[in-house]
Amino acid sequence: MQYNRRNFLKHLGFIYGSLLLYSSCNGNQKSGYRIFTKEEASCLIALCEQIIPADEDPGATDAGVINFIDKQTTLRFPDDEAIFKNGIVALQAFCKEKHNCLFEQLSSVEQVSIMKDMERNKLPGEYWQKANQASFFNLVLRRTMQGFYGSPRHGGNKDYVSYRMMKLDYPLLIGQNRYKDGK
Repeated sequence: MQYNRRNFLKHLGFIYGSLLLYSSCNGNQKSGYRIFTKEEASCLIALCEQIIPADEDPGATDAGVINFIDKQTTLRFPDDEAIFKNGIVALQAFCKEKHNCLFEQLSSVEQVSIMKDMERNKLPGEYWQKANQASFFNLVLRRTMQGFYGSPRHGGNKDYVSYRMMKLDYPLLIGQNRYKDGK
């Protein structure tokens, strides 16, 4: 068999495609997030969506706030990872024990009620041994607002949803103006 460049490229494409197909079929798919599992991300998305819900305008989910939190926690605030993960574990343990389901499966009214108690440190302390519930709530609140209203270049505010909601033009990125007057 004569092996020419065309046959080589065909076989190379077949092997590469097989590798891509195999990796998606083996059942070990990652969540698509850098630090969060799918389950953790679902809980965090539910929390963010209660802070900035979608109505006639997009909410936190539409703005990609979870991607902002994931990216910023990985790149800028690695100390927040433990707060997020421990807070989610504590919140889910509380919800499973008291409501027999996960936080994201609760009704909106129940989620808001739990979040209000969490903000005031009023959830039972036995679930919050490794995390401070008010600190966790405030961190989620702060990152949600930053992800929704911040610049899209930081990973949130997908498609400029908050700028369009507020009817703002995309702010021009102006660097440091060190060269005034041509100096």
